[in-house]
Amino acid sequence: MATTAPAIRFSPQWFTSGDVDGFLGLFFSGLPDLLLIAGLGAVCGLSQSLMVGRVLPGIAISILLGNLFYSWQAYQLAKRTGRSDVTAIPFGVNAPTIFAYIFLIMEPVYVRTHDPNLAWQVGVFACLLSGVVQTAGAFCTDWLRRSTPRAAMLCPLAGIALGFLCLGFIFGVFQTPAIGILPMVILFALYASHLKLPFSIPAPALAMAVGAVIVLALRYFHLYAPPAAPAAAPGLYLPHPMNVFAFIRHSEGWRYLAIILPMSALDTIVSLQILESVKIAGDDYPTLPSLLVNGLATLVAALFGSPFPTTLYFGHMAHKANGARVGYSALSGVTTFTLCVTGILPLVLRVIPIEVAAAVIIWFGLVMMGQAFSEVSANHAIAVALGLIPLIAQWTLQVVELAVRVAGSTMLAVAPKFGSDLAIYGLISLAQGSLLISMVWAAALSFMFDRRFLAAAGWMAAGAILSLFGLIHSFTIALDGVKSAIAFGKVPAVSASYAAGAGFLLLCHWYAKRTELSQ
Repeated sequence: MATTAPAIRFSPQWFTSGDVDGFLGLFFSGLPDLLLIAGLGAVCGLSQSLMVGRVLPGIAISILLGNLFYSWQAYQLAKRTGRSDVTAIPFGVNAPTIFAYIFLIMEPVYVRTHDPNLAWQVGVFACLLSGVVQTAGAFCTDWLRRSTPRAAMLCPLAGIALGFLCLGFIFGVFQTPAIGILPMVILFALYASHLKLPFSIPAPALAMAVGAVIVLALRYFHLYAPPAAPAAAPGLYLPHPMNVFAFIRHSEGWRYLAIILPMSALDTIVSLQILESVKIAGDDYPTLPSLLVNGLATLVAALFGSPFPTTLYFGHMAHKANGARVGYSALSGVTTFTLCVTGILPLVLRVIPIEVAAAVIIWFGLVMMGQAFSEVSANHAIAVALGLIPLIAQWTLQVVELAVRVAGSTMLAVAPKFGSDLAIYGLISLAQGSLLISMVWAAALSFMFDRRFLAAAGWMAAGAILSLFGLIHSFTIALDGVKSAIAFGKVPAVSASYAAGAGFLLLCHWYAKRTELSQ
C-alpha cells in the first residue's frame, strides 16, 4: 500500500544571508536621512549638543522599537503562510517628513524668534500631536485602503518621491559634480542591473565609499571645503524621557496647529499608502497593527525629545529584490540605535557629505515613481500622472519661497508681481493639502476611466467638503510666508466647483445607466 510523504513544514529563520544584504541596503538607504537631520539642524539653529544629546537619541529609541516589531511581524507572517520570501516593512524617518518639519514648522519659529530651543520644542510638540493622530488613525483607515483605487494610493508617494527625494537632491549632485556624479552612476548601475559584487558588498556602501575617497582626495588638494567640525564630541548619549507636556502649555506650538494637524493626517495616509505598496510587492500585512505601532513609535520619539515622526519607510520592493527577509529590520534598528546614541553621526558628514549619500535617496525615489506607473492599469497611469502635479506644486512653492527669502523680500510683497508669467496663486492653492488633493483627483479620474461615475462623484464631493473646511486649497500669505488656513468657507469658489463637478458626475452616472438599459 502506497504511503504519502509527510508534508514538510516551513520554519522561518530570523536571519539569513539575504538579511545581511538587506540590512546593509536598508541601513545605507536610511543613513542619508539621518545625515539630513544632522546636517539640516543648523537651519533651525539647533546646536550639535542638542542634536546628539536629545534629537538623535529620541529617534534612536523609536526606530529600534519599531524595527523590532516589524521584524517580529514578518516572522509571524512567514510562519503563518509557509513562505520563505516574506520581507519586513522598512521603518524609520524619511526625507519628505524631515524637510516638512524643518522648513514648515521649526525654521519659521527660529526665523521669527531667533530661539533655537523654542524651535526644537515646537518641533517636539508637532511630533507628539502627529503620534496622537497616527495612533488614532490606525483604527479608522482600513476602509480607506479597501475602497481607494490603487492609482490614488500610489501617486501621492510618487509625487513626494519626484519632488522631495529626486529633484532637490539631483540638483545638489550637479551643483557639486566632482563628488556626486560618480557615486550616483555606481549606485544606478548596480541597482538597475542587479549585479552582485564580491563578498556581497551592497551597492550603497560601495557608492558612499567611493564618494568618501573622492572627498578625502579633494580635501588633500584643497579643492573641497568640508563642513565645520561639530562642537559635540563622541560619547554615550542614552535616550531619556522628558516632560513634553510642558510644551503643550506653550502658546507658540498652537500657532502652528493649522500646519501640524494636516501634516499629521498626511503622515498617516503616507504610511497607509506605503502599506499598500508593500502589499503589491507580495507581503500583505494587517492595517491596524502596522499603523498602530507606527503611531506609538512616533509618540515614543516625541517623549524622548525627537521632533521628527517615524513612518513606514520607502523602498520595500527594492529591499525585497536584494534578498531582505525578516531579520534585516531588527539588525538595522540595533545598528541605527548604536550609531545615534554614540554621537558620531555629525562626524560622518565630514567624510560622507549629503551630496554623496544623495544617490541612495534619489534611487528609492525613482523606484517609488516607477512602481506607481507599473502597478496600475494602462489607463490609470494617466490618473497617476495627474496626481503628481499637486506634490510638484508643493515642492515648487518651497523653491519659490526660498528664492524670494534669499533675495531679501517676502511672498506678501512679491506674489502680486508675478502677474500672468506664473499663476502663483494657483500654485499655492495646489500646494495646500497637496497629498489629499492628489488622492482626490487620481481616485476620481481612475473611476471615470472605469465608468464608475457614482464613485467618482463621491471623491469630488470629498474634495468639496475638504475645501469647505479649509483642509485643501485654503491659504493666507503673511510676512513670514504662505500658511495654510483651516477655516470654514475660506475658498468658496473651490468648494462650489468641486460640488458642481460631483453633480455633473452624478448626471453621467444617470445617463450611463439609462443608456445601458436602452441597449
